[in-house]
Amino acid sequence: MSNIVEQRTEARSGSHAKRLAFGVLAVPALMIGLALPANAAELTPIAEAVDATVADTLSSVGAALDALGLAA
Repeated sequence: MSNIVEQRTEARSGSHAKRLAFGVLAVPALMIGLALPANAAELTPIAEAVDATVADTLSSVGAALDALGLAA
């Protein structure tokens, strides 16, 4: 009886791991597939906003490191 319970537990954990791996691979693939029809004119404003946000974040981190006396 104990052996059967162990086998079922192992099967469930293996099944859970397979579902998780599928989700990790399927979601980004779906997002890329949905984004492919977009052309450069649609993506440019988003890219510019992300670029500005990253630049602001990096300058804030650099200023904080300088205020702490650490080299950026």
